[in-house]
Amino acid sequence: MPHCIIEYTRDIEQEVDIKHLLDVAFDAVNSAGLFDRASIKARAIGYDMYRSGQSRNDYIHIDLKILSGRTPEQKKALSDHMIDTISPHIGRTKSFTVDVIDMDIVAYGKSILPDD
Repeated sequence: MPHCIIEYTRDIEQEVDIKHLLDVAFDAVNSAGLFDRASIKARAIGYDMYRSGQSRNDYIHIDLKILSGRTPEQKKALSDHMIDTISPHIGRTKSFTVDVIDMDIVAYGKSILPDD
């Protein structure tokens, strides 16, 4: 844990290297100092169809799903850290947002196969 899910509009791929953005986001989560590196999972999902009320629709949004138990101050610091670290890598993308989402630690299930 956590899950770092980057959602973005595919039109930014002309200017933003998504693989690099994924690496930067992973490293940003890791450098926040709240999680074990081995537990971090990051992925990117590009959208072809999207709409917003802004004059330009392009965006990057990151959901950070973390197990519950962090303080509001820790979550705010994590969000700020992500914005500060990733912003230099998003080119002229119109909108960049981050949401830190608590996952219920009691209800969260997990199964991991042992290494071969």
